[in-house]
Amino acid sequence: MIFRYLAIPFGILVTFLILWLMWPSPIDPVRWDEAPTPPLTAATEPNDALRAADIYPVGGAGVARGIAVSPDGMVYFGTPFGDIMRLRAGIADDSVRPERVAHIADASIYGLGWIDESTLAVTTPDRLYALNLTSRTVETLSAGSTAAPFGNLTHVAVADDGTVYFTDSSARWDHTSPRPGYFYDMLENRPNGTVYAWNPRTGEAAPVRDRLYYPNGIAIASDGQSLLVSESFRYTIRRIWIAGPRSGEVEIFAKNLPGIPTGITLDGKGHVVVAMATRRSRLLTHAHRHPGLTRILIKLPQWLRPNEARPQGFILRLDETNGQIRDTFHDPDSAINYLSSITLGPGGVLWFGSAFGGVVGRFTPPEYTQQPVDP
Repeated sequence: MIFRYLAIPFGILVTFLILWLMWPSPIDPVRWDEAPTPPLTAATEPNDALRAADIYPVGGAGVARGIAVSPDGMVYFGTPFGDIMRLRAGIADDSVRPERVAHIADASIYGLGWIDESTLAVTTPDRLYALNLTSRTVETLSAGSTAAPFGNLTHVAVADDGTVYFTDSSARWDHTSPRPGYFYDMLENRPNGTVYAWNPRTGEAAPVRDRLYYPNGIAIASDGQSLLVSESFRYTIRRIWIAGPRSGEVEIFAKNLPGIPTGITLDGKGHVVVAMATRRSRLLTHAHRHPGLTRILIKLPQWLRPNEARPQGFILRLDETNGQIRDTFHDPDSAINYLSSITLGPGGVLWFGSAFGGVVGRFTPPEYTQQPVDP
């Protein structure tokens, strides 16, 4: 008799599992047998350098994803509600609150960069804007095209001639919706991203390079002839040549990095400085190697999915000539994580933002002392 009573719920459960397994997955991942994570030794050995960083809470998750610092030390950053905020550097403390400068759009602000001393280039997921800080006026520079609308604009870098280079991390998903498009891209591992250039003379944006794997941070090399672009979920930085005899060529600048690279800047001393959102994830490695299992697990509710330990962000410094790792700066307390952007301020000070931490950080890096290691 007891088996008869158990048969009904068991049958319902089996039916549910069959339907669940047959239900289409929202993603279509491909297999990537990523290289083993490099050990954190020598130049990448964890340290407590970022304990010396000044951390300023400026809001909730999504605030200060992208930041820009003016020559007079003003720190500008965006919010998930489309506002540009300003923080007076040097006097920032718990009693000083950021002031609202302008409203760009009803969308998250991701990237900021200087077009000139009074104009900021600003990205939301689907548009590139210019904000004149003197007049507080906002101009839409580009919204893509009907045939190729932007999907997830992230970082910007501006050349001396006013050309605005920017990354569209992925046009695969509607990143303006609550759906976690970046998360799907991370698992799918497909080349859905593009680097664009907005031409100030024509007012048009054109692709520089497509079929990139979640291009995120971007910086212009010291000689102005190439772009350095982070491919976050491939743990790689690519060099895209935009001028000179190698114009149009693409090469790997640094690969198999020990974390997830996001924002990039140059320090003016021969180094490329990279914000690392967190260290490499064993779960993500497993997901990349087993796409069939990933298709199934993504259908689980969020609370049933496996989770990693607390993220551990850090800063990486590379030699600009060869991509070798010079040194790293870590936070042993894991208070600094999900680093999303980094920029150089007056006096060689590094300023960084966080995708989900709601903080702005200020850090003065020491001169490197370690021997370089190949990335």
